[in-house]
Amino acid sequence: MNPFRFRLQRVLDFRRMQFQLAESECERAGIKLHSIQAQQLALATRKSETRRAFSNLPQVAGRDLTPLPDWYNWTVRANQFLGQLERGAAQEVEKKRAALVQAQRKVRLLEKLRDKCYDDWQGEFNRELDELAADSTNSGYAREKRAR
Repeated sequence: MNPFRFRLQRVLDFRRMQFQLAESECERAGIKLHSIQAQQLALATRKSETRRAFSNLPQVAGRDLTPLPDWYNWTVRANQFLGQLERGAAQEVEKKRAALVQAQRKVRLLEKLRDKCYDDWQGEFNRELDELAADSTNSGYAREKRAR
């Protein structure tokens, strides 16, 4: 009997490669999202530390407070911009996850098909082996009868 050969093996290999690519793209998108979230956290921390620093000063001169409103306005605009980036990155992560799930489904489908084909081949192989064993046993009996 011929050895097992899955006709769609090259397609399965290609689908696995697509899955790995989708996995790495999803990971990259997640890293980008986490980076944006870290920037938002750093900005909020800096804003909070600045407020605390000014509230702990024993004396505050007017010239010390002059740039503060502009800086606070900048932090608001920067936070809004980072929020937009975060929403875009979150949407990108969802798209990449959907592509990853789709690629995984395609791989699983081909793997199930391969397993089914292998099981069919194994069953046929076992039947042929049993037939050969039966033929061998029958021919042995026939030889013994002729020899008597």
